[in-house]
Amino acid sequence: MNNHCVCISGSTHGIGYGIAEAFAKKGARIVINSHLDDTGALEKLKSLTECHFVKSDLSTIEGAEYFVNKSHELLGNLDTLINNAGTFLDTEFEKISADDFTKTINLNVRGYMFASQAFAKKITTMNHYKSIICIGSSNSKAAEKNSVIYDTSKGAVLMMIRSLSVSLAEKNIRVNGIGPGILETPLTKEGLDKGDNRKVIESQIPLGRIGLPKDIGGAAVFLSSKDAEYITGQMLYIDGGILANQMNWDHSLL
Repeated sequence: MNNHCVCISGSTHGIGYGIAEAFAKKGARIVINSHLDDTGALEKLKSLTECHFVKSDLSTIEGAEYFVNKSHELLGNLDTLINNAGTFLDTEFEKISADDFTKTINLNVRGYMFASQAFAKKITTMNHYKSIICIGSSNSKAAEKNSVIYDTSKGAVLMMIRSLSVSLAEKNIRVNGIGPGILETPLTKEGLDKGDNRKVIESQIPLGRIGLPKDIGGAAVFLSSKDAEYITGQMLYIDGGILANQMNWDHSLL
């Protein structure tokens, strides 16, 4: 993984930072990103590897293209694109606004699409071991109440991965996804800490704990490596067993 060139959108905290850190520890050269100013992630990662920061809004086509093109310029090459920047604006279905729908789809779907397109334009058929990894969600397989927009966006990501893997195979670009379950990140911590939410959720996870960003990093490194050279069009769900679990008859959980 030394000198493997990777750009990760939405990577100054949470899942994206966990992925960036995993690559950095393997010696990859990386570019991290946020639509906001960096608040310390760059300094931490630069202590591990060569790292650059690109400020860009992935919810716009121009921002997605700029992020990939600038990353290529900074590193002189790109081997892996990690599409991670995303948002969720959960609310009751009757309260969904056109603005919230547009914001979610633009970042969670359109940003992935046009960052992937910009990446593919940099690759020739002579290249090998190039890959795109899209961060999806277990919500692409199982719906969550009052999460219609987010669930819809992650369902679209699942199909995008499959379609891109077929369309880009002739360019030797593999496309896979990682579908996290419930993870503790800056976006979810407040909700997890309310009342007994954490206890209730953990009781429904077969492995018995909330996931962490580091649980995703290792999988991303593997999917971008030579060891995964025959894997494409797949979504790897990392959810502690949530999707494998059926309704439970254990009254002790009530």
